[in-house]
Amino acid sequence: MGELVEVLFRVTPELEGERLDTAAAAAPDALAASVSRSALKAREIDVFLNGKPEKLSCKVKTGDEIRFVLPENRSLEARAEDMPVDIIYRDDDIAVVNKPAGIAVHPAKGHEDGTLVNRLLFALDGKLSGIGGVERPGIVHRLDLDTWGLLVVALSDRAHAVLSKSFMDREVEKIYHAVVKGRTDPKGVIDFPIGRSHKDRKKMDAREDGKPALTEYEAVEFLRDHTWVKIRLHTGRTHQIRVHFTCIGHPVAGDPLYSRGANSYGMTGLALCAKRLCFNHPVTGQRMEFEIDLPKEMRDLIERLRVKE
Repeated sequence: MGELVEVLFRVTPELEGERLDTAAAAAPDALAASVSRSALKAREIDVFLNGKPEKLSCKVKTGDEIRFVLPENRSLEARAEDMPVDIIYRDDDIAVVNKPAGIAVHPAKGHEDGTLVNRLLFALDGKLSGIGGVERPGIVHRLDLDTWGLLVVALSDRAHAVLSKSFMDREVEKIYHAVVKGRTDPKGVIDFPIGRSHKDRKKMDAREDGKPALTEYEAVEFLRDHTWVKIRLHTGRTHQIRVHFTCIGHPVAGDPLYSRGANSYGMTGLALCAKRLCFNHPVTGQRMEFEIDLPKEMRDLIERLRVKE
C-alpha cells in the first residue's frame, strides 16, 4: 500500500491567471503521479489556495500557495462478474438498465466489485464504450448508490459521445418519483446553486458559489406526514434532488446523509426512483422513451403512509 503525499506548490509566473485545478495539475508531484484536472475533480481531492478551500475554477496569481494531498494510486479496472442485471432494452449502440438501490454504478473506493459496470461487462460480453476509461466503461450518467431506476449506457464510442452531449445540452428528459418528509406545496420550482460542502466532503450544499441547479416538482399524493412527488430535473448536479428537498424542509425518506431517522423506513435505499427517461437515439435519432414501475419497497412505503379514511 502506498503512502499519501502532501503537495505544497508555489504558483510560477507562467501559471499566472490559470485555473486552480490547472495550476495544481502542473505541480511536479502531480505531474509525476499523472494527476490531471479531471482526476483532481473525480477523486474529490481537497485543494487549498493560500490555506483556504477554493473552487477549482478560480484564477491563481504568481506566488500563491497551493496545497493538496495525492491519494494512493490504485487500479480500479472493472472486471466482468456474473451477477444479476436488469437490461430492459439493448441494441448495437446503447442499453437501458433498471438499477436497484444498493448497487454502485461503477467501481470506486469502497465499491470495487459488484457494481453495475461489473455486471454489464459480463452480460454484454464486454461490449461497452471505452470513452469512460477502464473504471467507467459505457457510463454516460449516474445514479446514487441508494437510488433506484433507469440508466442509459453506451455500447459504442459514437453513441457515448452523442449521449454525453445530449446530457450536457439538457436534451434528455429525466423524471423521478420520491417520497419526501412533510407536506410540500402542490407544485414548485427549487432554484438553488449546489456545491460540495466544506464541512463534510461526502455531502453537497446549497451554496451561492455553487453550480446552477434547477428542480421542478408536483405532488402526486399527500400521505401521512409525507408527500409522494413527481420531479423533473433540469440540471444534473450530484445529490441534486436530495439537497434541494432538504433545503426546503422536505428531505427524501430513508436518506441517511441528509436526514435523521433513515433506518425507520426499513428500506434498502432511498425513497427515490429515476422512473422515466427520454432521449433521442444517438445513432438513429429516433425518440426513445422508457418508464418503469416504482420498486416494490417504494410502493409498499406509499401504501403504509396512505391516510386511511
